[in-house]
Amino acid sequence: MKEYSRKKRSSTRPAVFTAIVILLVLIVLTSVFSVARFAFSRFADGFFYPYLRLMTPADRLTDTSLLMEDKSALAAKVEKLSNVNRSLALQGQAATELMEENRQLRSMLRLRRKQQLDFIVAEIMLRDPLNFRSGFTIGKGSRDGVKKGSAAVDVSPEGKLLLVGVITEVGARTSKVTTIANPALHVSGRVASNKEIGFTNTGTPSSARERISFGMLPVRFDYNHSDLVTTTGFEQGIPAGIKIGELHTINTATAGFQQEYECELIPAVRFSSLRFVAIFRNTHGDEQL
Repeated sequence: MKEYSRKKRSSTRPAVFTAIVILLVLIVLTSVFSVARFAFSRFADGFFYPYLRLMTPADRLTDTSLLMEDKSALAAKVEKLSNVNRSLALQGQAATELMEENRQLRSMLRLRRKQQLDFIVAEIMLRDPLNFRSGFTIGKGSRDGVKKGSAAVDVSPEGKLLLVGVITEVGARTSKVTTIANPALHVSGRVASNKEIGFTNTGTPSSARERISFGMLPVRFDYNHSDLVTTTGFEQGIPAGIKIGELHTINTATAGFQQEYECELIPAVRFSSLRFVAIFRNTHGDEQL
């Protein structure tokens, strides 16, 4: 019996040792994979950019739809686009003349130069279909003037700016945007009704997919359902007055000895239909009114 137990223990030792070795190998491989993935993504940023541009599905769909049109329909579309282009050219010329007039007027009045906000439009090239609300990759990089920390915005049908997220990684030709729906991004927001300031993603993540947490609001004021929340301008690269969303659920929470509000916010941007974003960048161009 003793001999049998010794044989059983001796047979289990190699199995335990093998399991430990396999576990260590898996840990090492996971670490190596994470590092290699990050390095390869930065390398692929410039190398695969031309191929990603050629593989844009919207371009293929547009080309296919054009081939199905007859000559008269294509001629009508060309004429319509030509009229739009002429109208835009006239508007651009008028805007240029107005900018020059403003520059001369400010020069005559000796007004101080001020920092201007410029933006570039970028197309979303890559995003995780299972987690597309947390972030994505755009087809603009450092060569286009994109900088880390700049705001990415969308435009509503009424022409209002909507905050999408912030640039967190910049490559030569592409950049990564972390959206306001990502729990790792904290952006300050001002409640329109009482001018109080809170921060996104400070509390427990919302169970509802279309909402995010918005907290650290002082309790000396009341907050109403559907209160508008806009950016404060405290973060460098994010201008003030951009719409973040509207308050939805209002709860109280205790942080240490201080009580505060922990709310839920409905983002203004709709990530499911988002294809293009505008990236803000600070410039020091001509003086304007």
